[in-house]
Amino acid sequence: MTERGGRSSDLYLYSGLGFQFAATVGLFALGGRWLDGKWGTSPWLLLVGVFTGFGLGLVSMLSKLPGGTRSRARRDEPKR
Repeated sequence: MTERGGRSSDLYLYSGLGFQFAATVGLFALGGRWLDGKWGTSPWLLLVGVFTGFGLGLVSMLSKLPGGTRSRARRDEPKR
């Protein structure tokens, strides 16, 4: 079932973006933890991995978001 106004597709878009963001942070954190164990630099590479994953995930998420609230508000305005 789809809801009125395309809200169902918005749910899929935003949940997919959230999952991608979490997966990016998680994978970079695991990579940093693995390198920490290999090189004995704990916890520094884990922290680098978390912040790098956060930054890259944020950039990716922002680039995939639709035009933002301005374009949505303009689209929902009644025509004069």
